[in-house]
Amino acid sequence: MSQNPSSDSFRPESPQPEPTEPESPEPESNSPRPGTPSGPGSASLEYVEPRSTPPEFVEPGPAAPEPEARPAAIAMAAPPEPEPAAGSGSWSAGTEAAAGSAGTEVAAGSESANAEATPGSGSKFAKAEAPTGSGSGSSGPEPSSGPAFASTPEDIARAAGLQKMRRLATGLLILAALIFLATHLFTDLTGIWGFVARGSEAAMIGAIADWFAVTALFRHPLGLKIPHTAIIPRKKDVLGESLSTFVAVNFLKSHTVATKLRKARLTQRAGAWLAQEKNQQIVVTRAGQGLEYVLRRVDDDAVEGLTRNVLVPKLVDTHKAPVLGRLLQEIVQDGAHHRLVDLVVGEAYIWLSNNPRVIDEIVHQKAPDWVPGFVNDTVSNRLRREVLGWVGDVRDQPYHKARQALDRWMLELAENLKEDTSISERAEGVLDDLLRQEGVVHSVLEIWESLKRLLRGAVLDTDGEVHGRIRSMLDQFSERMVNDAEFAEQMNERIATMAGDLAESFGAEIASVISDTIAGWDAREASDRIELYVGKDLQYIRINGTVIGALVGLVIHAVTLLPWM
Repeated sequence: MSQNPSSDSFRPESPQPEPTEPESPEPESNSPRPGTPSGPGSASLEYVEPRSTPPEFVEPGPAAPEPEARPAAIAMAAPPEPEPAAGSGSWSAGTEAAAGSAGTEVAAGSESANAEATPGSGSKFAKAEAPTGSGSGSSGPEPSSGPAFASTPEDIARAAGLQKMRRLATGLLILAALIFLATHLFTDLTGIWGFVARGSEAAMIGAIADWFAVTALFRHPLGLKIPHTAIIPRKKDVLGESLSTFVAVNFLKSHTVATKLRKARLTQRAGAWLAQEKNQQIVVTRAGQGLEYVLRRVDDDAVEGLTRNVLVPKLVDTHKAPVLGRLLQEIVQDGAHHRLVDLVVGEAYIWLSNNPRVIDEIVHQKAPDWVPGFVNDTVSNRLRREVLGWVGDVRDQPYHKARQALDRWMLELAENLKEDTSISERAEGVLDDLLRQEGVVHSVLEIWESLKRLLRGAVLDTDGEVHGRIRSMLDQFSERMVNDAEFAEQMNERIATMAGDLAESFGAEIASVISDTIAGWDAREASDRIELYVGKDLQYIRINGTVIGALVGLVIHAVTLLPWM
């Protein structure tokens, strides 16, 4: 295929017998790539299908030249997505056909010529955007098939509204131009026609000026790199930083955030949400899954290493006797040991009652040989009755002298443990020896295994007692959140104060997500995003400029007709 330097179209050429394989084929694209020129003065190109055809088969056909070799009008237009039809002989025809099949809001042909060449153009936002024809201008020097972010129904609706307003504003400009031409060609510009001519002339001036102002925000008008145009693409990072600072200074303040959260009544709303049984089930299930995940991720070897290398050495180095003394003192003063004493004394009484021969054997073993047997029996019976009676009294009387003596002894022991005495030193030695035993580590691991097994079983059993108790607690808590006004106000105040303090302290960091996001956008993408959201309203500037320009033109022409002028 050869390229005529004076034409924008390409004519197919007969295939070459020996095709030349491209040096760097792009596997991700199925479009042909240019080959090696075959002669001087011509741009003969050969193309090879990289994957769909065998290496020995050459399929000639029309293809787009590299971006740097395109004429100006083609280089500023978006490249076509489908391949041009064979034998079309025209780049514009192929792109218009592709535009017609895409079914987008942007029209090919004459309407695409208004994209930048005439005021009212702009970037394209269709979901599956088609390229414009060769007559369209450029919104930037780089060709693009359109931003990929306009794929949601909301974005497509915004793009359609933007195109509608853009066509309306451009239509008013064209109407003013036609009126201006008609009045100058077919009237003598006197009387009412003078007012019409001057009004249409001023309307065109206002429309073009405002079109230039609006377009200069997002791109270079008509592709001309006029100073102080394409403001958003050039200064998007500065605008992002300014917007981030503005939000942080004016919105992320303690009083602003706290006041908003107080009005939101978050506690009451959260309580109403939590009062629903299905939401309670969601909370319990998610919490159980989280706990089960944590338990499953904890390594038993890590627990063993933590116990052996951290906990046990730390406990050995710690002075434990004073802590043990204070603990013992608290136990005695609170009477927490009474149940243990009751248990021991009660079991002792039962054992002595069921084993009367024990005392008889002790008496017979300790008695001299010359003592008659009946004397030993009498002594053992009496001793058994006295011991059982004393143990029974200790069991039945909470303030028995033996119990009081035990309390005093335990308090004295506690005082000795808290002070640096020989008893505290011996206690430290005993405890250190116990902690250094290998069985301590194994005991901790066994306790951990049992606890982990119990917890996992409890959280996975959705119908178990643990889930039921948690749901009951959530139900009570949600009822309090909704019905207890004082509690809800306290919670709302705490949440608002905490959020306000966080916003005041980290407002700049929070707002930096704006500047960081905009900085990560491509310059064209940032311009298209902003235009998609605000471009429709900006078209009213063009419409107002046209209308106000016409009115001003009428007023000026009327002033010029005054007698003293």
